[in-house]
Amino acid sequence: MERRGFIKVLAAGGAVAVFPAALSSCSASGVKPAKSVENDYQDIRLKLIAYAMLAPSSHNIQPWLVRLTGSDGFNLYVDQDRLLPKADPPARQIHISQGTFLETFRIAASNFGYRVDFDYFPQGEYSNQTVENKPVASVRLVSDSTIKPDPLFELLAVRQSNKRGYADRQIPASDLRVIRNVKTAAGIGLFADGSKQLKSQLAPILGKSMAIEANDVERNKELANLFRFNEQEAIAMSDGFTVANSGTTGVMRFIVEKLFLGTRKEASAVDSAFAKEGIKATYKQAKTAAAYGWIVTKTNTRRDQLETGHIYARINLLTSKLGIAQHPMSQILEEYEDMSSLQQEFLNLLKIPRGSTVQMLYRLGYAEATPQTRRRGVKDIMLT
Repeated sequence: MERRGFIKVLAAGGAVAVFPAALSSCSASGVKPAKSVENDYQDIRLKLIAYAMLAPSSHNIQPWLVRLTGSDGFNLYVDQDRLLPKADPPARQIHISQGTFLETFRIAASNFGYRVDFDYFPQGEYSNQTVENKPVASVRLVSDSTIKPDPLFELLAVRQSNKRGYADRQIPASDLRVIRNVKTAAGIGLFADGSKQLKSQLAPILGKSMAIEANDVERNKELANLFRFNEQEAIAMSDGFTVANSGTTGVMRFIVEKLFLGTRKEASAVDSAFAKEGIKATYKQAKTAAAYGWIVTKTNTRRDQLETGHIYARINLLTSKLGIAQHPMSQILEEYEDMSSLQQEFLNLLKIPRGSTVQMLYRLGYAEATPQTRRRGVKDIMLT
């Protein structure tokens, strides 16, 4: 069968969902981790950094750099070689990913009897339109016998961003209330809504947002560079995303990788199977959501983005504890000119006040777990 005909067969069966979430998580409940946490370090900081690297990050790009300071601390920096200037031009999602790292580190530290003191932007906070070679946070560990282990620690190795279509099952109002009641910093609002009206209005907007994102060669190239086209690439790079992370496994994964996806260069084209199936997958994902959650900040500073990451990391763990699948839907939040008109329609739908920023949007529901995305080693993010 020619590739074009084979693509039609796959599409009809809904077999392919290759585009990533904006923040991809590390593993799935009941799925053996692809890479266990390195835990044989003598330096407690390195031990905890290994846990922190399980944090979700934009497109699983893992944009973190760490420089140890003194005997009990470190500075966290944005890895400027891992920015997404086409999909995330102001690096807003990248800075949310710094916050997820810091919160995951704090959760892990509590399990080992340590308090964490954060000093955000110790050399000065920079604009939300730039990325400077300054630490986003200075972190210090303090041994504290009064610290109680955070109950979310046990979820670090099992939570995920689940990209499957979700079951036709309503989320209890009590669970949505738990999500809305997660503790936040001042000026940050949490929302969760499972109403049929919102879902029916939001789904087509999210589908269109993926079509807009895919209608640009340079944006497609960025995503294709993060896609691992086979298991060998996935193991070698230990970042990005794969067919399996979207729920296509076993023999079907082999078929898709060998006969469907083509090359990385081909995937960059706006009419490629990679782009077209990403759009179809997004429509399916949006239509099957049982509910949506979103995080809104009154301002949009780099500190706001870090705080959003702290909150999102906890919500991602909490939904796993509740048995709820979660998946970011962030194309509509991306800040480039051709998204602006549709984005305004989205903001009007959610009644977002002028000047406020939706930092995260994610769908909620129920689905079988998928294999986890991989993680690099601690040594890969260490600065000397």
